[in-house]
Amino acid sequence: MALIVILAGGYIYYQFAFSGSQNSKRMNGGNNQNGVGNINKGNCSSDECLAVSNFDYPVAGLSEEAKVALGKAIDDEFKAHAVYQNVINKFGMVRPFSMIIRAEEQHISSLKSLFDKYGLQIPEDVWISGKILIPTTLQQACQTGVDAEIANAKLYKDELLPSVTDYVDITGVFTSLMNASEQKHLVAFEKCN
Repeated sequence: MALIVILAGGYIYYQFAFSGSQNSKRMNGGNNQNGVGNINKGNCSSDECLAVSNFDYPVAGLSEEAKVALGKAIDDEFKAHAVYQNVINKFGMVRPFSMIIRAEEQHISSLKSLFDKYGLQIPEDVWISGKILIPTTLQQACQTGVDAEIANAKLYKDELLPSVTDYVDITGVFTSLMNASEQKHLVAFEKCN
């Protein structure tokens, strides 16, 4: 069995090869193709929807540096989700926050699947109950989004990606998340600012 990560059109695809046959699965809510596992049913992002059957998990041999990188990545995604949720709680379901928070949920789900794959405990989301300062105006909230997405892309580019170069699956997910922050979320927040 081989796992191949394919990034296309903003989606993360996992392609599995079994004894000469290949089966693909789209991570962002695609249909279960060819009966392979249950990576993500509908738009569900709960842990149950991410379970993959017929695979030998966990995969052994993840370096300490890669483990730290995964921890920092999910912590930053948890933080972004909490900030955007608090903005929505204050200002209502306003764009782009109402759209980007769903993307953050998918980012977290993608990272959780890596924690599962490598048999790692998913860290607690300390931001969910933490104190997050919410800007007083929607314009200030948009600037907070701009700053957060710039910092997120920089974190992936400068620190996290160099830590996981030996892991094509983690590199693929990190690259996809960095690109989403830099090319989609940042642009959306700049327009609302």
